[in-house]
Amino acid sequence: MVKNTQAVILAAGKSTRFNTGKTKLLEKICGQEMILYVTKLLERLHIPTVVVVGYQKEDVQSTIQQFHENTISFVEQVEQKGTGHAILCTQEQWYADNILIINGDVPLVTDNILQELYTQHNATHADISFVTSHIADPNTNSYGRVIKSDQGIEIIEPKDFTGDPFEHCCVNAGIYLITKKFLTTYIQQLNQANKSNEFYLTDLVKIASEHNATVTTVAAPFDYIRGINTFQELWAAEQVKRAELIKHWMEHGVNFSAAQTTHVDLGVSIGAGTFIGCGVHVSQGSVIGKNCMIRGFASIEGSTIGDNTTIESHSIIKDSIIGNHAHIGPFAHVHGKSIIQDHAAIGNFVEIKNSTIGSQTKAKHLAYLGDATIGKQVNIGAGTITCNYSGIQKNHTVIEDNVFIGSNNTLVAPITIKKEAFTAAGSTITQDVPEQALAIARERQINKENYAPKLRKKKDNKYSFIGAVKAHHDTSTSEGS
Repeated sequence: MVKNTQAVILAAGKSTRFNTGKTKLLEKICGQEMILYVTKLLERLHIPTVVVVGYQKEDVQSTIQQFHENTISFVEQVEQKGTGHAILCTQEQWYADNILIINGDVPLVTDNILQELYTQHNATHADISFVTSHIADPNTNSYGRVIKSDQGIEIIEPKDFTGDPFEHCCVNAGIYLITKKFLTTYIQQLNQANKSNEFYLTDLVKIASEHNATVTTVAAPFDYIRGINTFQELWAAEQVKRAELIKHWMEHGVNFSAAQTTHVDLGVSIGAGTFIGCGVHVSQGSVIGKNCMIRGFASIEGSTIGDNTTIESHSIIKDSIIGNHAHIGPFAHVHGKSIIQDHAAIGNFVEIKNSTIGSQTKAKHLAYLGDATIGKQVNIGAGTITCNYSGIQKNHTVIEDNVFIGSNNTLVAPITIKKEAFTAAGSTITQDVPEQALAIARERQINKENYAPKLRKKKDNKYSFIGAVKAHHDTSTSEGS
């Protein structure tokens, strides 16, 4: 295919049926922009590619270039006059014997479908070949209908189709292989005699049939040629892709408790023996090790989870690294490129940001640890926070190995607490703590004997006064009436 074929991706449309004012081609399916499914497919097949851009061209072009650098060229369709006009805009780029034309909104098409199209195109010496499918719901109004009769074959676009949708349930997938010779000869014959007042690329099929040129069709399963014109169709395509990904991981030893509720993106890795609970999100770039337990509604984004680690329910792990045999959550939040080392425990309602937590260290309850380096075998008491922001800049906290931080501590950075030190519960620590020292930073408790009755008397007098004022106000209001 690579020797005599080049590709054109149609990506200039306004995506009006999405009703967002943005191009649909940058909507994501399983973590990847729709247009990149098509560009990466053609790159795998080593087919030189031109992308026709138009609406929001800068956004589409920059997204593609992030992944393809200079391997894809672009042609602008300044005024969107239809698919036929889009192809005409690329005419100066044609050099191969065959031009593969594909819509940018068919993200699920496979290598095999394109290979079969190419094989049949060559075997039948076709002038134009295209992919068809039988639609699951004939009432769907998003696909051109493929009509075959004694007079030949044609594709009728949805706005112009007036026949019985159940009788004509064979649809056009928007994937064509056309000889350069045929395109050059007949592209100028396209006209705007249709309800959309556009130049339809699909009219080339009827033109070919009328000129006794060879037209070949290749059938493909509908799920793989789904076009996306609405959010409903985007959702349906994502279900297909996600099911494919989950099936892959199941075959590699991953247990999903409720696969239909789980979101798994492209570009993730999950080790054998791992359990994925209900409602879990595993986003692109994440790596989960072997024999892990990821409980319900946890979210893992761009992070690495080591082997034999447990992520409890409703925990959020983002852009961070969790070691082996660690225990996170429930309701924990680890983010900001944090590192949680082996056998560490991060518990209920604990937030870790831009910090390193050493092996066998425990922060099990209601803590905030930001911009901190914490050693191994440290105990972080409940209610502890690192005061990392002065109002002007972020400051760092260092807690060395084997330190015991008492409950409800406030650690005012920058500060260092040396090895094997203790801090007393309720302390506000503002100075460095020496090795093996006990830091106590709180007011001495004072007990005033028999003082509680005085406080209660003051309280009673206060409410008696308030009641009197209210009664006077109510009486005055009534008299005024």
